[in-house]
Amino acid sequence: MKKIRLGVIGLGCRGSTLLGTILATGDAQVTAVCDLYEDRIAAAEKKLTDKGEPAPKGYTDYRQLLAGKECDVVYIAASWEDHARIACDAMRAGKITALEVGGACDLSECWELVDTWEQTRTPFMFMENCCWGKFELLSTSLARQGKLGTVVHCHGAYGHDLRDEVLGGNVNRHYRLRNYLHRNCENYPTHELGPIAVLLGLNRGNRALKLNSVASKAEGLTDFSYTDKNPGKRSPCGWTRRSRAFIRASSPCAARRGCACRTQTSFSSTGSRTCTNFSTPISR
Repeated sequence: MKKIRLGVIGLGCRGSTLLGTILATGDAQVTAVCDLYEDRIAAAEKKLTDKGEPAPKGYTDYRQLLAGKECDVVYIAASWEDHARIACDAMRAGKITALEVGGACDLSECWELVDTWEQTRTPFMFMENCCWGKFELLSTSLARQGKLGTVVHCHGAYGHDLRDEVLGGNVNRHYRLRNYLHRNCENYPTHELGPIAVLLGLNRGNRALKLNSVASKAEGLTDFSYTDKNPGKRSPCGWTRRSRAFIRASSPCAARRGCACRTQTSFSSTGSRTCTNFSTPISR
């Protein structure tokens, strides 16, 4: 059987980890990879060649990957806020699109995904892995067999203790910190909503009529940021967390308006300028 030619966009923790899973299927060949950071591209190329695979074509701009002829399918594991845009561009390019979650940051991006699929009919799928976890599959099976009685309430949460990963975003070049700075919400809702939707049969005869979402202030995360366990406590940018708004104290500009390290900037694949120390978007 002919192997699927796959391009991977985003080679952080998720994307790089899934390279091995993709190869383990035996059905796909990673022919192209893309990331803003060249060291991640090199690491992905080495990981593949060490397993006897041909070296993939490397890109730092996802649009060049989509315009290329190396792959028929793309797997997107970029930062959350880039998901919808890259996925829509991939569908318009005619690439079968596998999109990691969350997938969208607001309702307008949800509708953009729907509208783009309806316009292009390019195959598309959210890669919500928790729908296939053993516990989730067991719970759904028990419910469908009537072993749990009538299900009247479901509860789920994204309940990891990720304080190190969130606050270390400027150290490990991770997008979580950027999101937790500016978006006080459930940043990763599909881990719980996906399995619950399957269990309740949503869009399979059942229908969600209303969704309420609330969030509290980040007191625990803020307190943790004061301790020596905070990986970013002595960051090159000199950030301080004296309030839950995480306002920069040592610079005239606030977080949303930029970073003082304007001499150390790089342009992202989307054309926005980014501080290499903190990855905070800078107005152009």
